[in-house]
Amino acid sequence: METEILRMICAGQGAVNTEDLVYNLFSGDRTKVSEIISNREKFARCCPNGQPKVVARTRLRLCRAKDCPGTCRGLHLCKNFLFSGFCQFTQLRRGCSFSHELTSDHNQRLLREHELESLSREELCTLLLQSDYTVLPDICHDYNNGDGEFGRCQDGDGCKRLHICETYISRECSCWKNHDFTAPQPFKALQARGVPDTLFQSLKAAYANKQALRLARVNDHGQRSQRGRGRGGHQLSRGGRGIWGNGGFRGNRGSHSSRPVQNQACSLSDIAANIDALDLYSSDGLNESDDENSPTSDISAATSDNDASSENDVSQNRTWRPKKAAVPFRGRGGNRGNHRLFQNTRSLSDIHAAVSDVAAKGGEWQNNRQRPARDKTEICMYFIKGHCKHDDRCFKAHDKMPYRWQVQEGHQWTDLPDNETIERDYCDPSNSYSSTSPAVHFDTMTCGLKKVHRLSTENSVIEPTFIHTTEWLWYWQDEFEKWNMFASAIGGHEAADINSTKLEKLFLGNNKDVVEFTAGSHWYSLSFQDMIQTNKLNGTKTLVCRRPRFVSAVDVLTKKVRRPVIQNVGPIPDNWEKKQIPETGYSRISLQSSSGEFKEVEALFCKTMRNFDIVNIERIQNQSLWEAFQLQKNQMRTKNRGRDVPELRLFHGTDSKSVNTICHNNFDCRTHGMAYGKGSYFARDAKYSHDHTGDTDVRAMFISRVLVGDYTKGSFDYCQPPSKDGGDINLYDSCVDDVMDPAIFVVFEKHQIYPEYLIQYN
Repeated sequence: METEILRMICAGQGAVNTEDLVYNLFSGDRTKVSEIISNREKFARCCPNGQPKVVARTRLRLCRAKDCPGTCRGLHLCKNFLFSGFCQFTQLRRGCSFSHELTSDHNQRLLREHELESLSREELCTLLLQSDYTVLPDICHDYNNGDGEFGRCQDGDGCKRLHICETYISRECSCWKNHDFTAPQPFKALQARGVPDTLFQSLKAAYANKQALRLARVNDHGQRSQRGRGRGGHQLSRGGRGIWGNGGFRGNRGSHSSRPVQNQACSLSDIAANIDALDLYSSDGLNESDDENSPTSDISAATSDNDASSENDVSQNRTWRPKKAAVPFRGRGGNRGNHRLFQNTRSLSDIHAAVSDVAAKGGEWQNNRQRPARDKTEICMYFIKGHCKHDDRCFKAHDKMPYRWQVQEGHQWTDLPDNETIERDYCDPSNSYSSTSPAVHFDTMTCGLKKVHRLSTENSVIEPTFIHTTEWLWYWQDEFEKWNMFASAIGGHEAADINSTKLEKLFLGNNKDVVEFTAGSHWYSLSFQDMIQTNKLNGTKTLVCRRPRFVSAVDVLTKKVRRPVIQNVGPIPDNWEKKQIPETGYSRISLQSSSGEFKEVEALFCKTMRNFDIVNIERIQNQSLWEAFQLQKNQMRTKNRGRDVPELRLFHGTDSKSVNTICHNNFDCRTHGMAYGKGSYFARDAKYSHDHTGDTDVRAMFISRVLVGDYTKGSFDYCQPPSKDGGDINLYDSCVDDVMDPAIFVVFEKHQIYPEYLIQYN
C-alpha cells in the first residue's frame, strides 16, 4: 500500500492533503493512514497554513559525475531526460554525457533498493524535484530581504538563485516582489539549470514541497537531538512549548547555570555569528539550503523540534511568542569552527533593527502576554462537515454555511440577517445591491454607513478535492449590459478560449496581471487590476466581474460525497502527462520511439510517406484548445440530436515558423483560400500535405483531430459552409473535394480542430 500511495502522490503534485488519504482511500480510518505514512523514508507530514499534508520524499539522488564507474549510490540519468523524456544533446555530434536508460541494471538496482521501481519517469521527476536539492536552484533570500528592485541581492539579474517571493510559494500573496517563474531573472536561472518551461507550472508546488521537507528534516533532527549526543553534543530544550518555546542550546561547560535554560538570552554577537542561518523575513526563519549534509542543518534544528507536525496547533493558539534566533552550540571550545561556516552578510545594525521591530510590535513576549484575537476571515470546512478537532482554538470561523455576511458594529463583527438572500443576490453579477432591508451595497461593501464583509471557505481552485469550497465564476458585460460567463457560447456570442477556473488560477497568482485570450476570431486583454476587458483590434472596453457560485442551505445539507481527486479541469486525454499541462499556452511532449503511441502516429504517416526519416514526434498538450474542441464537439452532437459527430485524424503541412503559433492559438481559418473555400485545409494522406511544408531540411507536419461532421462539395468563394436547406441556420460542418471519396477537407471554425501531434521529418 505504501507504493500505491507514493505513486498517487507523485502522480499529483508531490503532496496530498491528509484528509484526502483518509476519506478517499481508507474510508475515514485514520489509524491505517498513520501506520503507512509513518515511514519517514518515503513520507513527511507537515501542516502549512493549517492544512495537514503528506509530502512524498526519497533519499535517492542523481549522480552528477559524467564518467562515474557505477560505484556510487546515485541514479545515472540525464537531467534533461528526467525532466521531459527527451534530451536535445542526443541530436548533436558529441552526444550527451549522461545515461538516458532508466531501465539500466545500475538504475534498476537503486530503484528497487528505494522501492521506487514502479514509478514512471514523470512520477520520479516529481519526487526528485522536491527531494534532490541539486535539481532546482534555491530561492534568493537576499532578494526577499530589502525594498529595492533586487532587495539586498548584489548580483541583480545575474544571480544564480531565483528572485521569487518566498511568501508566494506557500500561500497567496499580493506584494511587490516577483510571483512569476517566467519573469526574466528566474527564467534565466532555471534555464541555466536545464529546467524546461514545460515544468514551470508545477514549480510552485515543487518549491512548497521542498520547504515542507526541509522543515521535516529539522523536525527529525530535533527528535534525534532529544536523545542526546554524548560529550560535546547538544540538546534541544523545548520547555513544553513546541516550536515557539524559548529553549536554547547549552554545551558542556563543566558547570551549569541555575537559571532555567529558556530564560537565558543569546547575545547579538551570537546571532551575528550565524546570521545567514536565520532569515528574519521568512515564515520559518530557516536558511534555504535543504542539503541534509549541510553544516546549517544541525544548527537550524534549534529553531524547531516539531515544525512540521505542530504548525497547525500553534497557529490556533492566541499566545504569541516570537521564534528565537538559531545560535551555535557552545561546546567545550566555545564557538570555535561553527561560526566560520557562515558569512556575515548582514550587519549588527540589521539585527538591532530587527530586534527593535520585534520589541515595538510585541515586546511583551518576555512576559508571555496574550495578543488580542485576530479577525477570522475564512470559514472552517471541517466544521461544516460535522466536526473540527480544534474547537474554539481554530483560527477559522465556525459556521454551518460556507459563507457568512457580517456588519461591523464598533470593534465587533456581527452576523447580518437574511444571510442566504444576500448571498443569492451577490452571486448574480447584475446586482449591485441586495434585496434586503437595509440593503448591502456590493461595490462598496457597506450597509448604510457601516462596513460589511463576507466570510467564505477556501477557494475551490486551491483545494479542488474538498467539498464546501467556494467556486468563483468570471463574467463579462456585453453591449446590452447583460453579463455572460467566460467560455460560454450562450447568447449568440463566440466562446472565449479561457474559462473561470483558468482565470481564477491566474488571478490568485497575480491579481495585478493582464492576460490575453481569444473569442472566435477576436483577441482580448483582461486587466485584473481594473477588471476591464479590451478588444485588441478596435479598442472596445467591457466590464468584467468575479462572483461566487450560489450554494443554498439545502445544497450544503445534500452535499455528502467528497469530490474526486482532480489535478486538472476538463476531459483531458489519458495519455497526457498531467504534470506538464500549463495553465496557459501549451507544452510539446516528445514521444519515445519504442512507445505504442509513437508507432501509431508513425504508421499513419508512413502509409503514403515512404523513404522519409522521422526525426521527432511530439504530442501537443494545450488544455485551452482541447476544452474548446470538446465544447464544440458537444454543441455539434446536440445539433445532431445526440448522435456522434464524425471525427477524423487528418494531416496539415506547414513551415517551421508557423509551428508555435498553431500550437498556441490553433489554425487560423481566415488566412487560407483555395479551390474549396476560405478555411483551413486538411488532407487524408500525408503525401498531399508534404507539398505544403516549405523547403527546409527538416519539415513539419501536424496530425490533427478534425470534427468534419456533415460535409458537402466545396467552392472557391465559400467563406463558411453552405446551407443544407437554403436558410441561414442549418449549415454543413465542412467542405470536401469529393463527397463520395473525400481526400481534402476544409474547416471554417477553428474549434473543430485540435492539433494533436507534430511530426518533424527529413
